[in-house]
Amino acid sequence: MRLVQFINEERDSSTGLGADGMSKQKLKTLIYKETKKCTHNKLYNDTGWNGPNCIWDVFNKLNLNWHIVKSEYKNNKDDVKMGIKMPTRKEWHFEIQWDGPKGRNMKTGGYLTAAGAGSTTDPLGKYDLVLIIY
Repeated sequence: MRLVQFINEERDSSTGLGADGMSKQKLKTLIYKETKKCTHNKLYNDTGWNGPNCIWDVFNKLNLNWHIVKSEYKNNKDDVKMGIKMPTRKEWHFEIQWDGPKGRNMKTGGYLTAAGAGSTTDPLGKYDLVLIIY
């Protein structure tokens, strides 16, 4: 939690963004650390996307300037071959913008995947999360 306090103290007060002044690697490290509670050894069983909402809540808690670029349901070729017609995962692609070191305008992106761990008739009845930041 000290790292979050440090960021909040050091951020540019004109924009109020929690990532301002950080390098891309420091931002990624912070996000992965803070979202670990949402992704580590956790299997979700809900219809309201509580897992992804946990990630978005962390982004908001860190006061990041972020938005979802697109979201889509997907399935693999192997799923179709096995007769699974329902989507086996959902992906959210997002973008984060901030002023990096020396005020340089920076942008990165990533995606969050809810990978189905449910039954063949309801693959997303249970799911786990994978967060990737570029």
